Amino acid sequence: MRLKLLSLVASMALVSNLALADEKSGLFLGIDAGWFHTQVNSSIKHIGISQANFNGDLKGNIPVFGLKAGYHFNDNHRLYGAYNYSSEFSDVINTTRLKIDGEFTTHKFLLGYDFTPKIFEKTRAVLGIYGGYAKTDITLKTSFLSLSQNFDGYTYGAKIGALYELTPSNEIEFGFKAEQIHYNTRNFYQSAVGSNFYDPKQTNYGLYLGYTYKF
Repeated sequence: MRLKLLSLVASMALVSNLALADEKSGLFLGIDAGWFHTQVNSSIKHIGISQANFNGDLKGNIPVFGLKAGYHFNDNHRLYGAYNYSSEFSDVINTTRLKIDGEFTTHKFLLGYDFTPKIFEKTRAVLGIYGGYAKTDITLKTSFLSLSQNFDGYTYGAKIGALYELTPSNEIEFGFKAEQIHYNTRNFYQSAVGSNFYDPKQTNYGLYLGYTYKF
């Protein structure tokens, strides 16, 4: 009886080890780049000879670059941390007396999860969510004054796409992302002249392409 019990335990352990060995788990590193449309919604309070409130909306197209490192538990699930950099974009805010140029540069630090089920041989779908911290440098320029301020806040987003396996260790990924950033209010006041962005919200969406190396 004891021999049968030991044989059963040994068999279960062997099966468990084989099952774990079959799961393609491990670390991975990746890079990606995208082309996003971005829009910032806010209001501006300008201080000068008189106080006035203006629509502070800005929009443009930006390149986005990212680095990520994470762990894939198996073919269907992975977690990662990422850093994304959005290159500068600018737009013009027209008021009754002034033309204000707004310029943005953004850094994001993210934590994400991807669900990657198999759909074809060597091809997997990607359904992901992510969120984290965002820091943006905003510069407002007029013909006589230039003011800069760092904004920070939280960001969250989602993506849908596909993974294609080039080799067991190399994958390319492509798809669509949409995200939103909520910033804290910051003022640009300097002496008696300045402008204040109130509770700006930034929305980004667009296509991306990435590469992943699995260890």
